[in-house]
Amino acid sequence: MKKIIGRLDEIKFTSRSVVWFMLLIAALTYGLFFWKRGFYWDEYPWAWIYYRLGPDMLTKTFSTSRPFWGMIYQLTMPVIGPNPWIWQLLAMILRWVTALLFWLILRVLWPEHPRPALWASLFFLVYPGMGQHFISMMYSHFYIVLSCYLLSLYLSLLALRSEKNRVILFIASYLFAAVNLLTMEYFYFLEFARLFLFWKMFAGTNKVRAQKTALYFAPYLFIFLGVTFWRMFFFTFQNASYKYVLLDALRSNFLSGLLLLINNIALSFWRTIFEVWMYPFATLGLTGFGPLTLTLMLVLLFSVILLVGLFLFKFQAPADSNDRDFARKAGFIGLVFWGLSGGSVWLIGIVPQLNFSIDRFMLPFMLGSSLILACLIALIKNQRTQMILLALLIGFAVSRQFRVEEIFRSDWTTQQNLFWQMTWRIPALEKGTILISNDLPVTYFSDNSLTGPLNWIYSPPGEMNSILYFATVRIGKTLPSLAPGQPHEHYYVGPTFYGNTSDMVLFNYEPPACLHVIDPEIDEVNRLLPELLRDNAKYSNQNVILFNNEAVLPRQFYPNEPQHGWCYYFTKAELARQQNDWEQVIQLGDKAFALNDYPNDPAERFVFIEGYAHMGDWEKAMELSQVSYKISKNFVGPPLCKLWDRIARQTDGTQEQKVTLDKVRNKFECPP
Repeated sequence: MKKIIGRLDEIKFTSRSVVWFMLLIAALTYGLFFWKRGFYWDEYPWAWIYYRLGPDMLTKTFSTSRPFWGMIYQLTMPVIGPNPWIWQLLAMILRWVTALLFWLILRVLWPEHPRPALWASLFFLVYPGMGQHFISMMYSHFYIVLSCYLLSLYLSLLALRSEKNRVILFIASYLFAAVNLLTMEYFYFLEFARLFLFWKMFAGTNKVRAQKTALYFAPYLFIFLGVTFWRMFFFTFQNASYKYVLLDALRSNFLSGLLLLINNIALSFWRTIFEVWMYPFATLGLTGFGPLTLTLMLVLLFSVILLVGLFLFKFQAPADSNDRDFARKAGFIGLVFWGLSGGSVWLIGIVPQLNFSIDRFMLPFMLGSSLILACLIALIKNQRTQMILLALLIGFAVSRQFRVEEIFRSDWTTQQNLFWQMTWRIPALEKGTILISNDLPVTYFSDNSLTGPLNWIYSPPGEMNSILYFATVRIGKTLPSLAPGQPHEHYYVGPTFYGNTSDMVLFNYEPPACLHVIDPEIDEVNRLLPELLRDNAKYSNQNVILFNNEAVLPRQFYPNEPQHGWCYYFTKAELARQQNDWEQVIQLGDKAFALNDYPNDPAERFVFIEGYAHMGDWEKAMELSQVSYKISKNFVGPPLCKLWDRIARQTDGTQEQKVTLDKVRNKFECPP
């Protein structure tokens, strides 16, 4: 033990080791299980559009939102390809790069204070409020823009500090500043932070400093004004996604608009600087994880706390470095970064929140918030207390990101299982098919985003033949009514879908229950279904399901077919039932019931009840009916009676059939 302690005492970390230490923290925060994550939210449709409909269609997609940002996608997507794991690694690396650039900027500004500069950079790296990092394709491009802004700042500060290559450094800085301003609004007003950084870099009287600051900032101001002029007068889609809520409020009633702004600023300050760092502590036990995952999270938490604590205690800094002096110097700059970050957010009337999807508006505040927090900790006199607090904050922030990452992995698995089961049940679809489902149990997917992989699977390259809607979102809005015969046209982030409500399939997917295509005859009385699906069950047209083709799932996203459990045999049996292949139904049923698996919805036995009845095994059909009926008389009884009405209609009227039907009507209280 003494030898171990002695060796630890010999360890010293310098500024050069910061690069690799930050990479280690980035890997622990964002790199675990990177191969088990995929595409989410808007990036799944974007991937489908680019790789199946072509680059020109993706250009059209971005033309009404961020056309210059879309150009970056045109550069990255052909290089990286539709490989989610590579995008996940790229997002991690770019997050690390932005943290390093922040560290370099702080070192140029305050070279005598490496320790608090490191704290701020680590806070920025693991900032727990921005929970969308794992939407990797999208946020890789966010980080590219942020890197351009930070690199522009860094190069301009280097140019001011040294005469060598000053012109080249400034020209490069101008170009990167233009990239930031042209591509995105998130860091738009942060450009004016450069004024305060330039002022800090110059010596002399206030007048001399003001003159030099104005001189060197002038080119950046011209770039800002030029881009702003383009946005105001030439970019006609500037307000396509968000309205200027604050300006409208000020015009309507200046006092109430001003109060709205003050309220939003105060809420944002509390939420992005204080609440965001308390949240991981308050929610540590609210994981819902299994024992293994919970153990892994706790191991990660304590490992990061120990690693960070060791590194910070052993990090060498100048002997005369005064952290409290850093707080006095850097605190104002932190407030400047923070205040300018809010310009683009408050303008549209938004206050950042910790829940998806509004947590993305935490992103511009990360710079200022991290620097302010580092300054607050620098005010603590006791160095040991500082280090313990820093290690705890960073460790719990990493654990928060781990919990978020687990939800992303779960969502990816859920949608993978959804489409595997869908292709088992639906080999192919008529062109122009509308799919209506329940609100699926996922956080980071919507019906819009799942329409991307749906078409990747069911539409030929270059075509969009299907669209998916969640019933709770679309019925009464996008789809005023599901009554047959209504043409339906929907602009879908680039391409346009053309269909008709006559060609519509309803399905329900609530894992662990299997995907179930709605039966218009049986499910209109099935109270186990969500109300909207049950009420519209009669519109589900199974005839749009085709059997002459086999849907192909792209292997980049669905590499391994799940083990054939209950849901495989259930979906395949439903497909066979639709083709009246009753022999196939009971063969599948025999295999299903022989498994160490079981249905999670009593209605999943219905297809086998019908199959055994059609094949004359009335005893087995009756046995399965009784098992389902026992689960809930009120819920299972009505659809079970409907099922037996159909069996009575479609099977031969043998004596055994009549005896069984009499038993059914008496046992299940079916109407005559």
